[in-house]
Amino acid sequence: MAGVFAVIAAVIAFTPAIRSTKIARENAAREQWWNRAQWALGLAASDDQEDREVANDALQALLEDATPTEGKMIYRTIKNLQRPAAVDTPAIATENRPRRKVIRWLGIPARPSPDAS
Repeated sequence: MAGVFAVIAAVIAFTPAIRSTKIARENAAREQWWNRAQWALGLAASDDQEDREVANDALQALLEDATPTEGKMIYRTIKNLQRPAAVDTPAIATENRPRRKVIRWLGIPARPSPDAS
């Protein structure tokens, strides 16, 4: 009878060890997932079209193991990557003359006008 109690005690002691090992393994896998996701999201912000395409492929692969919230984040990032690349187009000036800033609540110009001499 003492042998049966010893086996039961061993099983009771062994169960938390198995459980903590499983939790540690899952946490390590999540940490690796986030490292890959951060790399891909950083690459998605690149000015280079090829880098963004690699990021798109990586994010699609990561989407399989993502939580629902992470999946939404990745989906929005991929959706933004599919838009025409505004990052690669140069900025165009719409106005050439400097504007005067006015402190509206006082009606006083923030700096003197170039015309006032």
